[in-house]
Amino acid sequence: MKRILLVCPPRGTDGPSHEDSSVARTLGFPRGLMPPLDLATIAALTPPEVEVDIWDESIRGLIDEKTDLGAGYDLIGVTGYMTQIPRAMALAEVSRRRGIPAVIGGPGASGAPERCRGLFDTVFIGEAELTWPQFIRDWRNGRPRSEYRQVQRPDINDSPQPSWRGMGNMAQDYLMGAVQTTRGCPFDCEFCDVIHLFGRQPRHKAIETVLEEVATMQRLGMRLVFFCDDNFIGRPKYARDLLKALIPLNNSFERPLGFTTQLTINLAEDDELLELMADANFVLVRIGIESPREACLREANKPQNYKVNMIDAVRKIQSYGMFVKGNMIVGFDHDDAAVFDEIYDFLRESCLLTCVISILKAYPGTPLLTRLQRDGRIIDIGDDVYADVSRSFRTQWTNIIPKQMSRVELFEGYRRLMERIHSWDHFAMCMKETLRGIKRQPKVPRRFQPDPQRIEMVRRGIQMLEPKAQAIVVDLLQTTQAVAPFMLEKVVATLFRFGGSMLGLHPILESLDRRLAIESAPDFTPNVVRTLPSVPEGFKNQMHWEAFPKSYHWLMEGMHDKTLVAEGLIQVWKSFLIRWATSFESFEDYHFEHLRELCERTIEQANTGQLSGDRVNAVVDGLSGTQLRRLAGEVLVSVEQDLRGVGAAPTVELNVG
Repeated sequence: MKRILLVCPPRGTDGPSHEDSSVARTLGFPRGLMPPLDLATIAALTPPEVEVDIWDESIRGLIDEKTDLGAGYDLIGVTGYMTQIPRAMALAEVSRRRGIPAVIGGPGASGAPERCRGLFDTVFIGEAELTWPQFIRDWRNGRPRSEYRQVQRPDINDSPQPSWRGMGNMAQDYLMGAVQTTRGCPFDCEFCDVIHLFGRQPRHKAIETVLEEVATMQRLGMRLVFFCDDNFIGRPKYARDLLKALIPLNNSFERPLGFTTQLTINLAEDDELLELMADANFVLVRIGIESPREACLREANKPQNYKVNMIDAVRKIQSYGMFVKGNMIVGFDHDDAAVFDEIYDFLRESCLLTCVISILKAYPGTPLLTRLQRDGRIIDIGDDVYADVSRSFRTQWTNIIPKQMSRVELFEGYRRLMERIHSWDHFAMCMKETLRGIKRQPKVPRRFQPDPQRIEMVRRGIQMLEPKAQAIVVDLLQTTQAVAPFMLEKVVATLFRFGGSMLGLHPILESLDRRLAIESAPDFTPNVVRTLPSVPEGFKNQMHWEAFPKSYHWLMEGMHDKTLVAEGLIQVWKSFLIRWATSFESFEDYHFEHLRELCERTIEQANTGQLSGDRVNAVVDGLSGTQLRRLAGEVLVSVEQDLRGVGAAPTVELNVG
C-alpha cells in the first residue's frame, strides 16, 4: 500500500505562539489555532487503498532530516498560504534529501506558482477537488504530471466531508474546529487576492452537508467552530437558510457550540441576519474595517464600507451580543502620519474590542501590486523576513513604499499605535461600553453547569496578571454579571484573547525595532522591483482571433449602455494581463474561464453605474472582423499605457462600424 504524508507548515496566529509560550501552556491553551481543513479534505479525496497521514507542524513540530516520521512514505504533500511558502520551500528541500517526491498546493502555490516550480515534483494550481484524484491515478500508474491546474471553479458540493482520521485529540490540540460553507466573494478589494483564487461568485455547500460537518465537530469535542468562508454573507439568502437550520441543530446539543467567521460590514444593514447569527450563537465575527478614512476605502474599492457609518455599524452588530474583531490596514496612499491617531480614535468610538492592524501588502495577482510596481513603489524584502518572529511577522512585513510618509515613519507610527491599543484601560473602556450597548439577548439555551476546568483556567489567568490588570479583569467580570450575565462566557473568551495579544506584543515590538534599525541606517537602499506586467511576445496575434472577440461579444450582450463597452474591454484586458502576463505562453481553457469572470464583473460594474465612460471615445457597434482586430490593437495600447502609467483620456479613438 502506498503512503502519503500531508504536511501543513505553521500557520501563525494573531496572538502568541501557543507551542512556544510557557504562559499559554500553564493556562491550558490548545497548542494550535485550527486543524488543517484543507489537508483533511485532500485526505478524504484520496482513495482508501492509499494510506494518508496528516502532520501539522504547529502541533507536531518542524520536520527535518532527523525527524522520525514513524514509517516510510512514498510522497509528501504540502499546503500553504503565501506567508507559508518559504517554509514549504524548506520542506521541499527536506523531502528531496530524504528521497521522497514532494507536491504542493494551496493558495500560496496558486497565487505564485513560479516560486514552486522546480522545487516540487508537482504543483497544483487552483482548487483540488478534481485534480487531486486525477493526480493520484497518474501517480499510481507512474506518470504524474509536473502541474495540475483546475480551470472551472468546482461545485463544492462535490467536495467530500473532511477526513479527520489520525488527527489525535482535536479538542485538546486546537482552539477551534473548522467547517467551510462557501468559497468566493462578490466584492473586489484592490489589495485582496480572493477573487483571483476563488472567484467573485460565491459557491456554497448543501445545507445538509454543512450541518453534518458541524455535528462532527461537536462529536470530536470542539466547543468553538470557525466557518472558513471568504465572506459568510456573500449570498445573504443562503446564509439565512443555513442559520435557520443551524439554530435547532445547535440547540439540540447539551452544550451549544459557539461559532465565528469572517464577513463584511453590511451585516449591520440586515436585522434578520443579525438576529439569526446571534441566536445561532456566533460569539465573534471578523470584519475588514480597513481604515477610518473614506479616501482610503475608495482607494481600496471598499464601497460596502464607505457607504455606511462604520462606527454605528460596529456598535449595532455588538448590540446583538456578538463581538466584532476588526481588521485594519495602514499604508494606503491616502494615509499620512495623522492616520494612526485617527485609527485609535475610531477604535474607542466604535468600542471595537479586538483589532488586528496590519501594514499594507501587495500580493501577486492583485491590481495593487501592478499599480505600485508601475510607480516604482514595490521592494523585494526577500524570504528572510518570514523567519523573523514567526508568529507575529504577518502584521508587519510589507513590500510597499508608502506615498505620504517614509517606510521608517510608517513603522514608527505603527509601533506607537500597537502600544496604545494594547492597554488594559483601553480594553476595559471598550468592553464596558459594549456591554451597556447590548439591546438584545441571544436566544441560546443554557442547560449546562459552568466548566470547572474553565473556571480554574480563569482563576490561574487572573493570578498571573499584574495587580492593576487583575483589578480591571475582576471589575469587568462583575460588570458583566450586573449588566449582561448571559455574556459572561463570551467576555471570558475575549479576556483571554486580549491577554494573548498582550503576550504577543513584545515580539512584535522587537521585530519592528529590528526592521527600523535596518531601514533607518544611512547606507540602507531598498531593492525596488521594476519588472512590470506587459504584453507578452506573440500575445497580440493569439488574442485577436478568439479571445478578444469572445470578450467583445460577452460585453456587448451584457452591458445595457453599449458606449461603455470599449472602457470595459480596457479594464478586462488590463486585469487579465495583471494576472497572467508573467506566465503566459498560449491561451488555455483556464484563461478563458478567468476572462469570462472578468467580463461578468465588468458587466455588473457597468450596469450599476461604476464605469464612467469618460476616458474612452469609441464606436463599437456592428464591427467587421478587420475592425474588431483593429479595436483589439487599440485596446492593447491603452492597456499598456495604463500598466505603465502613461497616457491620458481619451485612450481609445476609434470611429468604425
